[in-house]
Amino acid sequence: MSCKNAMLAGLLSLLGLQEREPEDPLIHTIKLGILNLQRQDFNKAESMLHIALKMAQEREDHQAETYIFDVLANVAFEKGDYDKAEKLFVDVIMRSIAAGMPRDDNAIVEISLKLAEIYDHRKYTKKAEQGYRFCIDTQEKKLEKKDYLACLSELSDVERDTLVLWARSTEAFGRHQLEQGRILEAQKCFEDALTVSKKVNGMGHEVTLSLLNDVGTVASMLHDYDRALKLLNEAIAVGREIKSGNLAVFYCNLGGVLMEEGRSYAEAEHACREALKLANKTNNSEAAARSRECLEELKKRAPRAVFVR
Repeated sequence: MSCKNAMLAGLLSLLGLQEREPEDPLIHTIKLGILNLQRQDFNKAESMLHIALKMAQEREDHQAETYIFDVLANVAFEKGDYDKAEKLFVDVIMRSIAAGMPRDDNAIVEISLKLAEIYDHRKYTKKAEQGYRFCIDTQEKKLEKKDYLACLSELSDVERDTLVLWARSTEAFGRHQLEQGRILEAQKCFEDALTVSKKVNGMGHEVTLSLLNDVGTVASMLHDYDRALKLLNEAIAVGREIKSGNLAVFYCNLGGVLMEEGRSYAEAEHACREALKLANKTNNSEAAARSRECLEELKKRAPRAVFVR
């Protein structure tokens, strides 16, 4: 089963929505909506999902309706239409609770995490923090009676999802803390999430590498350059093995750390040029812009004899 099909099957099962027959038109239409969401063809995704919603309403299939509203909320979220996404996510939570879903169910927590991220995007700092803390606290209550990391292989799917969702919430809260200038708090969040990701996903996973990058970047902000370089070089080494799509970002951050450390401008230049090359190759405009900024700053700081034009 492919990743996309596995994700679809898992989500449909989560809301109790099962295929009634091989070519069930409702399921087929929902699949088309999700496929277009994954392709980032948001208008087509919305169009297909509204067709599916009408079909579900005609059948009076309330579980299917709730599921479709959830996917529509995700479409709005990915489009950056946070006002619409918020309204839809809140509606999904209310419908789910009314249907008997516990308030601490992982599905509710996952939506609450997205709402917290929406509040972050909209600069509703207090509501965002309340949302993150709700997600973290709710998951910690489920995890407190067992050492989940020590017995990972024995966990049920629900227990594993609980642990992963706690780590995702902690990582997101770490990014929020960093935005608020609370560097030590952000460091703790990223390190906790990294510990879980290493255990659950392994080193050769994009989430783990992204968190290595985050912890390394925060270490640099705290002037712990040796640790920052160790973590970023580790992310790059593994990233090259798995052909990570984030290599340009890792190299760019490595160049920034080397520049701030001031010991080797030549190495900093090499890292920034590698970042720019990879960013152009993968059409990562943000990483390309940051790489150019790094190179421009190096021109100002580095001795002329060191900088290769």
